[in-house]
Amino acid sequence: MSRIEGWITPELRACLDAVFAKLARPGMCNAEDAESPTASRGFIADSVLDAAARRDRRDAGQRTHDALMALMQPGLNMRALGMHRGLPVEVVLTMSLSDLENGTGVATTNTGTQISINEALKMAEGTHPVIAVLDGDGMPLYLQRSRRTANRAQRLALLARDKGCTRPGCEQPASMCAAHHVTDWAKGGPTDINNLTLACDHCHALINDGPDGWKTVVMGKDSPHRGRTGWIAPKSVDPTATPRVNDRHHAGQAIATAIDSSCRKWRSRAA
Repeated sequence: MSRIEGWITPELRACLDAVFAKLARPGMCNAEDAESPTASRGFIADSVLDAAARRDRRDAGQRTHDALMALMQPGLNMRALGMHRGLPVEVVLTMSLSDLENGTGVATTNTGTQISINEALKMAEGTHPVIAVLDGDGMPLYLQRSRRTANRAQRLALLARDKGCTRPGCEQPASMCAAHHVTDWAKGGPTDINNLTLACDHCHALINDGPDGWKTVVMGKDSPHRGRTGWIAPKSVDPTATPRVNDRHHAGQAIATAIDSSCRKWRSRAA
C-alpha cells in the first residue's frame, strides 16, 4: 500500500467529483463483486445497482480508490459513463448573471465545489461543462412535463435553483440528490419545475404521510424564500409544523437574512 496526499485545484476537484458521484457510488466498480456495474457500462438499471449496493461492504475511501482505478483502465471512453441521476456525468456550473457580468463572485458545481468566476470561465474553454446562469431573482425558467420523471433540462434547472438537498440542515450536494415531487405524483402533483425539488436518498425516504413523516411545500409569495421548498418536520420534532428551508447551499442568502435581522433589531432598539 502507498499513501497519497496533496492539494488539487478547484477545477480538478470539480471534474473528479462529477465522475466519482457515479463510479464511487455503493455497488459500482467493486472488484470483489463479479456482477458489480463497471465504468464502461452506460445505462444501469436501478434494480441492478440496488442489488450490487446491498452486497457492497466497502467504505467511502475504498469506493473512491476503486473508482480511480476504473478511470485508469485502458480504452475507457468518458462518453460511455452514461448518466447519473438523470444527467450526463459532467461538471455543471451555476452562476448569477451579475457575477458573470462583473467578473467577481463564485460559481457552484453540482457536487458543491465553489470556483471563482474567472476559473469557471477558463474551465468552460477547456472542459466544456454545462453552465447555468440565474437571473436577479435566482429562479430558473418555468418548465413543464406530463411524465412522472424529470427531464434533463428540469434537473439542470433544479440544480441551479436548489444546489443540493433542500431538507433543512442537509449538506448533500446536487450530485447526490434525486428530483422529488413536492406534491406527490400519485396525488396529482405535476412534473413541473415549480413542483420539483432536490432531495438526497436519506431525506427522500423521510417523506411519508405517517405521524413520523416529513412533508414538503412550496413557500408562498409572502415568504422571504418564495418559490423554494419548505420542509415540515413531524409533530414530535416541531409541534408548530412550521415550514423551514435549507440555507446551507445558499450562503449568500443566509448572510443577507442575518444582516437584515440584525438591522431590524437595531432599528427597533433605536426607536
